[in-house]
Amino acid sequence: MLRTTIKRGGAKNRKEQGFAAIELTMILPFLLLIIFATAEFGRLLYQYNALNKTVRNASRYLAGNAKLGTGVYEIRPGIATKVTTYIKYGGPNSVTPLLPNLTSSTIDLSLSGEFVTISVSYPWQPIFSDMFTTFGLGNDIDMSFPLVSTYTMRAF
Repeated sequence: MLRTTIKRGGAKNRKEQGFAAIELTMILPFLLLIIFATAEFGRLLYQYNALNKTVRNASRYLAGNAKLGTGVYEIRPGIATKVTTYIKYGGPNSVTPLLPNLTSSTIDLSLSGEFVTISVSYPWQPIFSDMFTTFGLGNDIDMSFPLVSTYTMRAF
């Protein structure tokens, strides 16, 4: 019969203790960078999708209410206020903002003939850092930029 013995705690094992901790400290910053970058990109896509959906729905609402009974196209102040509220809060009866820092000044409603256009420029900012440092090798890189969503629909 063949017998095998398991060596426990020999001289070789004592010399290799702690290498896993050293390898972890070397690789952990890169892993965290990848995890945080993925989380920021996912948040960016989520907010851009929410912005697109609400602008599309608001432009559909505006297109349905821009034509008066006489065949004249007009964006009335009451409808413009409702559309702006719809974009800022994600619905007509919501009270919590859809996106942080989304203000009425970034929302543009326009009418060209029988077409209504809504354009929103949302100033997106990352959670973790607004600036990407270059560690003295140049100017820091600004990570915030505008998310722009524009929809044009024919009034009906």
